[in-house]
Amino acid sequence: MQSRAVPEGHAVPIRFTVPGRPVPQQRPRVYSHGRRVQVYTPPETRAYEETVGLFARRACPEPLAGPVRLRVRVYLRDGRRCPDLSNLVKSLEDGMNGIAFQDDSQVKAIEAWLLLDDEERAEVEIERLPKEAAP
Repeated sequence: MQSRAVPEGHAVPIRFTVPGRPVPQQRPRVYSHGRRVQVYTPPETRAYEETVGLFARRACPEPLAGPVRLRVRVYLRDGRRCPDLSNLVKSLEDGMNGIAFQDDSQVKAIEAWLLLDDEERAEVEIERLPKEAAP
């Protein structure tokens, strides 16, 4: 009988899917009230990041430590109205911050694809990298 233990130096990837249309990271809004300046994240972005966090929490019981690789496949229905892929990835990263990894500065490699499909969603895979892979 073979052992199911993961050999040292290897990691089992964390995988989860966020259903629905992915929302790109939007620029923070800045308002001034007299001498006071207030910066806030737009509601659509904040709501999507919270949704990402819910699915990440189900897949990852505690934040990973050390360097990680992020693989993302974003599926959209309409190729003519595609948001910028890097902004979609940023929304996913921010939603996983403190949940799947301690801080998004741990992400040392990113692979991302924007694909067309009738079922809109974001498929996420996070994999711990060996410490020597980090710069």
